Amino acid sequence: MPAAHSSLGASSKYVRLLCWAAIAWIVVFWRLGYPSLMDPDEAHYAELTREMVRAHSWLVPLLDGHPYIDKPILFHWLQAAAIWLLGPTEFAVRLPSALSALVLCWTVRRAGIVMFGESVGEWAAVMFATIPATFMLASLALFDMVFTAFLFGAVVCLIEASANGSRRREIAGYALLSLAVMIKGPVALVLVGLFWLAAWACGGELRARAGRLRWIAGLAGAAAVASPWFVWMFAHFGDAFVQDYLLAGNLYYFTQPEAWSARAISHVFYLRSFVGGFFPWSAVALAGLVESVRRRVLPAADERLLWIWSAVVIGFFSLARFKLDHYIFPAAPAICLLAAKAWHDAALAPRGAWRIVHAVGLGLGGLLVVAGTFASVYLFELNLELPATAILLPVALAAGGVGLLIRAAHSGWRMPARPFALAAGLLAIDAVIVGVGLPTLDHAHPTALVAQKLRDHTPSEAPAAIYQLEQWRASLRYYAERPLTGLSGTGQIRAFFGASDTPRYAIMVRRDYLALRAAGVRIHEVFRSPAVVGTTRMSGGLRRQQWDDLLVVTNAPRQRFPAWLP
Repeated sequence: MPAAHSSLGASSKYVRLLCWAAIAWIVVFWRLGYPSLMDPDEAHYAELTREMVRAHSWLVPLLDGHPYIDKPILFHWLQAAAIWLLGPTEFAVRLPSALSALVLCWTVRRAGIVMFGESVGEWAAVMFATIPATFMLASLALFDMVFTAFLFGAVVCLIEASANGSRRREIAGYALLSLAVMIKGPVALVLVGLFWLAAWACGGELRARAGRLRWIAGLAGAAAVASPWFVWMFAHFGDAFVQDYLLAGNLYYFTQPEAWSARAISHVFYLRSFVGGFFPWSAVALAGLVESVRRRVLPAADERLLWIWSAVVIGFFSLARFKLDHYIFPAAPAICLLAAKAWHDAALAPRGAWRIVHAVGLGLGGLLVVAGTFASVYLFELNLELPATAILLPVALAAGGVGLLIRAAHSGWRMPARPFALAAGLLAIDAVIVGVGLPTLDHAHPTALVAQKLRDHTPSEAPAAIYQLEQWRASLRYYAERPLTGLSGTGQIRAFFGASDTPRYAIMVRRDYLALRAAGVRIHEVFRSPAVVGTTRMSGGLRRQQWDDLLVVTNAPRQRFPAWLP
């Protein structure tokens, strides 16, 4: 019997490793380097790193050969290391995000095991891997996944240290926090400081746990460890560093002077990001919180700390006047831990004891079935030129819901012990998006193809521009490997091409090209590729894609690029 038990345990371990290998492949590495870099931020930051590497400017990111002071340097160093190992490829610039996603899955699993037990830890990690925000950010060369890996790792270490008084764990937390500062700046210190201040303000056990930490000295120490780059930048750039980074890169996100940004302000902006980006586990976590309130049961201290962390992150960025969906991603690991705990407690509780979580869990199955049915009707109406295999997306949606409902029915409509069917359905959706959606995306957004044609078939010194394509400037600049002048209006395009016969080039949409030709501007096209250039609203709030051609045009007579598309 002991030998048999050992064999079964080893078999279970191998199955678990295979499952995690499949999750890592689908969510992170499958076609990691396939799609071209996205606008605006991914291609922009990749360009900064590439120029930094080429110029051996290891402390200052560059854009068009000039210092570009936007974020601290550590993320660019990580990208530069990947480029040094693998070359300047899309895979290389995305590798830091991909590896950070794996680290975060491990961190969530370990934190769940320590706080709530092995089952909760295992499924919390699966939940984190299957939310849309993780799927997106794991394969994009943005700061957020790397930042969250360091920041949430620091928070987990500090929570553990507050429970067991481990100074070694506390020091590890502040060391990770210093790295988070080197990724995104002082916002990391502010978030952790607010977190422990809020925990202390709650009183009772949470105040006692906060009191076990030397968090004021720890924050100061993390700031000191991270400070050399900031001090060096101030010494070399003075007021420009203060204005471009300390003010524009931090303070203006809250004050938002009109000269800096004219975006509309909405303090409920992150409600959509929370519900959609962390779906479906955001609903389960909230249901668990409501259930605790309904039953008047005070959650355990670790649960309360995770809720406080989530509230601090979402509340802090909600107060900011400048908002992007992925800013609240550092709350995602905590939400998945809370969702796994709520699911686990509901599954073990007597029938009817956790009815809100039970209703939400089973309701998610019905929601996926409805969403799959809806998608099967409208997916091919979006005018995305999808292949027939795209039908697998609504099939995967519906299958995940049906699987959950079947498991619940077999257990007398009780909460399934594990959200296996739901997680498997989400992974199937991710697999369809990678296998079918990414090629469609590259076809609809051919900035790499068009800019590479410009790069390969024109002299590097030839003046080049974009016309009314500011939203695509970053990727066009990256793949053209040259500065691109931004033009808007007939007067600017006339001035750019002028009366000279010196070859000049511009990238524009065909409808603008035809309007310019009708206005008497002497240009002709040398290359074109179909692209999605806009949308029109459909019934139900959906948008139908509008296609046109993305062109390279020139004033040089009788020139055509290879692979001319008639």
